[in-house]
Amino acid sequence: MIAYLRLEVLRALRSGAYLIYTIVFPVAFYLLFTLIMRAGPMSDGTRYEAYFMVSMALYGAIGAGLTSVGGRIALERTKGWTRQLALSPMRSRDYVAVKVLTAAALSVPVILLIMLAGWLVNDVSLPWHTWLALVPALVAGGLPFAALGIAIGYTFRDEVAQMASLGSYFILSMAGGLWMPAMVFPDWLESISHALPTYRAGELSWRLLAGDQPFSAGAAVLAAWTVAFVLLAAWRYRRAA
Repeated sequence: MIAYLRLEVLRALRSGAYLIYTIVFPVAFYLLFTLIMRAGPMSDGTRYEAYFMVSMALYGAIGAGLTSVGGRIALERTKGWTRQLALSPMRSRDYVAVKVLTAAALSVPVILLIMLAGWLVNDVSLPWHTWLALVPALVAGGLPFAALGIAIGYTFRDEVAQMASLGSYFILSMAGGLWMPAMVFPDWLESISHALPTYRAGELSWRLLAGDQPFSAGAAVLAAWTVAFVLLAAWRYRRAA
């Protein structure tokens, strides 16, 4: 299982789609929206550059789960790789676990790169313990979307799965307040945003920036979404098996 996990991570790191959607886009968006389109502090006093640093780091972490996991599973199903694995000693649940761990591992580079950009380019200054706490909070915030990626990969094939992953990625990120703060949305859209898993995943880290503990009532909403995505992934996996 460890060897297969290493293979999956190395293969994804060589993928153009991973580099573009999970690394290049989030870093470019962060620099664009903070260097060209500057904004004042947030309502809780957090600097916009720090707030958006967290948003784009989570955006990249979500991409690692949706585009890398979902698209890869769909491609492997089409090429018969999953049938080959069924003949190997690896159990099916180990295969799924490797996909989730791969998403977690792939989210770390973009999180660190955007945090580095925040520190070096935008002079984001945080207590050392906040910097350390942000990494696991952002990784954890992206993991529910790995389950959604698995569900998509076992529902659709090839290009359709990739389009479904990208569509979910962009819609959930925009509507969830990652591209711009939900507080600037119209009231009706802000209410929708607060119900989405992307907003609640971001809230874990936004609260850390404000000096609060990460868990609130919103964490229960994220947990509910996580359970729903896991159940959906399990159902689609059983139907595809």
